[in-house]
Amino acid sequence: MMKYLQRKYPFPRRNMNSIILISIGITLILFIFQPFNFNLYKGNKAVASLGFGAITFACLYLSNYIIKERIAQNFKKWILLSEIIYIWGLILTISILNYIYFSTVLMDMSFNIVILLYMICYTFLIGIIPATVLILINYNIFLRSQLNSFIDTQKGDDDLEFTITNQLTREKDLNIKLSEFVFAEADKNNVKIYYLSANELKCKSIKSTITSVHEELNHCNLFRCHRSFIVNLSKIESAKGNSNGYMVKLHPYKNTIPVSRKYVGEFKSFIY
Repeated sequence: MMKYLQRKYPFPRRNMNSIILISIGITLILFIFQPFNFNLYKGNKAVASLGFGAITFACLYLSNYIIKERIAQNFKKWILLSEIIYIWGLILTISILNYIYFSTVLMDMSFNIVILLYMICYTFLIGIIPATVLILINYNIFLRSQLNSFIDTQKGDDDLEFTITNQLTREKDLNIKLSEFVFAEADKNNVKIYYLSANELKCKSIKSTITSVHEELNHCNLFRCHRSFIVNLSKIESAKGNSNGYMVKLHPYKNTIPVSRKYVGEFKSFIY
């Protein structure tokens, strides 16, 4: 779990529209449900609810446009754990400031530790779910962008040519360019080589082992992702999975190729 929390995370800044929407949501929640004994307030509850929304807006604005600027100058690597701690701290700050507003302005300085703790818990409950969803969405978008960026950097050496030895002496060896190779798949005592010819996906079976082919295809773009597969990283269109394994989609192959657990660590090093 801790290893997962140490993964690199984007350093997002909320746009003004999301800050306004969150603030309006807090205002409506307070006005409709009236928690924290807010129902005992004798004044105009609609106007008082706007105060909670205004405090939330101020906290989000300051944290987003001022505090995060300072944080960015001191943190070389922002990770998932950093984002979680930051969000929890932000929710705690909003809870305390809203309680101060509630107790001093609306309830005439009647401090109550029970209500304070209740407000903190309630704010965490209504804030942690959307915050978690946002973190997961941002993380998945980040992974996709990292993968796309990695693929873009792997498209050199397209004219580099390899020779894959066919162990059947009566059969010719396969000469193939890096840009043409899509993937290789072990098939009993043979290896199927999937490659592009005139922009069409072709398959040729040769007498060899996947280990021998891997040794001959000695290039950083060509990755042994499974005991039965070697893939061209520059052909990856998408990758989905976790620490137990990934499934990658290669262009123009229609099916997915597995990245087994043994190779996940190395595969993730490309995109994290």
